[in-house]
Amino acid sequence: MSTDKTMLFEFASSFSSDVTTKDKSVYQVQAFRDHLLAKAEYLGEIGSHSLSPLRPGQLIVHTMCRALSLSQSQQLASLARLTHPRHFNTRKYDPKTEIFIPGGLVLGLVHSASARDLHEILHEDATNVSFINNVHPEDSIGAVTLVKSLQENVSGDMESLVVVTIGIKNTSVRDGLLPLEFPPELFEQGMTRREIEKICSEKCPSLTNKIILVTERKLIRQANRSETFLL
Repeated sequence: MSTDKTMLFEFASSFSSDVTTKDKSVYQVQAFRDHLLAKAEYLGEIGSHSLSPLRPGQLIVHTMCRALSLSQSQQLASLARLTHPRHFNTRKYDPKTEIFIPGGLVLGLVHSASARDLHEILHEDATNVSFINNVHPEDSIGAVTLVKSLQENVSGDMESLVVVTIGIKNTSVRDGLLPLEFPPELFEQGMTRREIEKICSEKCPSLTNKIILVTERKLIRQANRSETFLL
């Protein structure tokens, strides 16, 4: 496994190469993806592990909700070397209203909440992420996902999907939210917090100040070719 961190201000490096840092990063991501696609024939022999078919225009209201406690957030932030006092200083900031969960952990919570219904993802690329509202410790995080497009038979039984997932705090499907209540405008990329809150207040007041992020992803997974029986 290898990972590459893209910095806003790159550090000067003395080593020279025919491949730029950006091209090298793209090459590494594509190499891993191409390795998975090359195994499509082998994966086809063991059968599909995708639980349900996905189609363009399909809206999934995920039932899974997750939360991070204050101690969990602080531990994970320490591992990532995040030092902002808004993540730690409980003497100065109220943990329930002024301490924030770091953005990377929020993204992980949202993707985790949607993982069960998008089972099974072999490769994932987050192409766009917009953070909207803050998340505090113990906030319950859920999600809804819109399937924007589908490319079948990318390699063997592998399919490529573009999905947009919206993270929502302190609201779950058990609260009575229905797919029809989600305005399609919310799944557009590049909107500001003010624009999103205006849409919510006019068309779906129950989501006001509860949308925490909007992320667009490209997924590669095995297509669902048979009905799966669960015990």
